[in-house]
Amino acid sequence: MKRLLLMTLALVIYSYVFSQEVWTLQKCVEHAIENSLSIQQSQLSLQNTQLTGTSLQHQRYPSLNASSGFGINFGRQINPATNDFETENSLFNSIGLNSGINIYAGSQLTNSIKQNKLDEEASQHDLMQSKNDLALSVALTYLNVLFAYENLANAENTKVLTERQLDQLSKFIAAGTRPENEKYDLLAQLATDEQNIIQFENNVVNNLLALKQLLLLDATYPLEVETPDIDLNDIEALETYNIEAVYDAAVNNQPLIKASELRLKSAEMEVDIAKGSMMPSLSLSGSIGSNWSDLAKQADGFTTQRIPQEGVFINGESALFEVDQTLPTSISQIPYTDQLNNNLGYGFSASLRIPIYNNYQGKVAVERAKLNILSTETNNLQIRQTLKTDIQNAITAARAAKKTLQASDRSLEASQIAFDNAVKRFDVGVINSFEFLNAQDRLESAKVNVTIAKYDYIFRVKVIEYYLGRGLSIQ
Repeated sequence: MKRLLLMTLALVIYSYVFSQEVWTLQKCVEHAIENSLSIQQSQLSLQNTQLTGTSLQHQRYPSLNASSGFGINFGRQINPATNDFETENSLFNSIGLNSGINIYAGSQLTNSIKQNKLDEEASQHDLMQSKNDLALSVALTYLNVLFAYENLANAENTKVLTERQLDQLSKFIAAGTRPENEKYDLLAQLATDEQNIIQFENNVVNNLLALKQLLLLDATYPLEVETPDIDLNDIEALETYNIEAVYDAAVNNQPLIKASELRLKSAEMEVDIAKGSMMPSLSLSGSIGSNWSDLAKQADGFTTQRIPQEGVFINGESALFEVDQTLPTSISQIPYTDQLNNNLGYGFSASLRIPIYNNYQGKVAVERAKLNILSTETNNLQIRQTLKTDIQNAITAARAAKKTLQASDRSLEASQIAFDNAVKRFDVGVINSFEFLNAQDRLESAKVNVTIAKYDYIFRVKVIEYYLGRGLSIQ
């Protein structure tokens, strides 16, 4: 039973390890963008700009607010029913509605809405630029992983070759055609090959870790990347690239440039907004309200009584004079709704504000907005100049990398011919192991140089293609 459980566990682990999906460059880029904290921060910034735009749009509509208050009064106060002062504790409640709308304010609201649309569009391009930059970083890191794998494969092939020659030499030694001590050079080379393999394995681990960190994956995640066939012949000849053509293409497709242009328009709109603060403004408002108090009383019934009046004289003679007077039989509190109807009041008002002198604040705001335009223009020029410099450096570096690659290919070709010849001569015993290892070292050095030159060339080309807006792929 225990053995069965162990076999089942081993099968599960095997299935998990060997069923891992191979990550393509496209998947790496999509995963990085989806999980990037900086991208999420840019998205939140964009949403904040959109909320500001929604708020500005709704400022075109009238506002409407309700209010209500409830409390208790102590001591001397006015009875709302009689308007007389009374000294009695009482409860009160007030309710109301008020509304207001801005009719005109120097077109500040209209211009603010237009400015916000420009800012929102600029934020969208900022978000796109962040995604493009992250995609480029992922692509270059992905290439570093492929570069490390290729170096590892070269090192493993070298070890196999050394083992094969050591086996051949052992046969010669056994046959007595070579001295025993000659194999020590190959044994030392084999140890060096094993050391190189360990070094390149560490490079693979380090580069995979860098890619995992960009993708926000756990360091222990078993990441496996696709190794595409890279045909350098499919890469467009760099001689066809013109610095001005690449720069013009970058200006037209780089989100950073578009965002800077939109921010310049936004800065220009700020001048109109500042000028609007010095224009007259007109607003309308209205309100309706009522109140209730437990001091408000009403008579529920009446009775008539004849009441004598003293101090009445007829022909100089004192006489008794009586008058009929209606008196309430009971007193009760006026109902809540009746009080609200009885105390209902409403009104409307118009407010006109004409700026005359506000401590020079309006003119300072206009001048500051104009300075911001100049600052934005300068920043845009700096962005374009930096872009042009980066493109010049990228094309120059790519052309140099291509020449280095061509030279490395020629060197590898010559080293391969020399090594093949050394193998034949070593197999027939014409040269010793020292001479053979020298030829092998030159070949391995040439292979490493070609690998370095090839990926350096690919790096440079991908940067140029990034500026051209052609997307990122490794095929």
